[in-house]
Amino acid sequence: MLDKLNTCIFDFSHESEPGDYWYDCAILEAIEILKQFSQKDWDLLLKQLNFQSLFWKKRLVECLGDLQNQYELKVILSIICTENEDLFITCIDALRGLDLSCLNSEKKQLLQRTQAILKATISLSSKRILTEFLYKTLK
Repeated sequence: MLDKLNTCIFDFSHESEPGDYWYDCAILEAIEILKQFSQKDWDLLLKQLNFQSLFWKKRLVECLGDLQNQYELKVILSIICTENEDLFITCIDALRGLDLSCLNSEKKQLLQRTQAILKATISLSSKRILTEFLYKTLK
């Protein structure tokens, strides 16, 4: 199944493909593939995360947040420790839809980094994502 996901992600990474196609169609296909993942598939995905590109990680995280399984949070927390601000914001966006009550030490670090990025000059949409995450997490 991981090969099928890789194909889906990389088939729509070419410059010749319109960027909207991923968000309009291909992301739905990738989500359906993830819904079919077994425990073995998720374990393999988690093992291979460090070897994937930023592009691949971002596309994966864009598919997470609504699968309602135990692996989503594990995957996002494995990816969120990135220096790439765009990938971090994508992770925060996915986290907004998840139950974060099980987070302990990670929660404080996420809040601190979110607040730091929020203070920087970023786009309005990114500010909204980060603000909503802080509101949800702090209440």
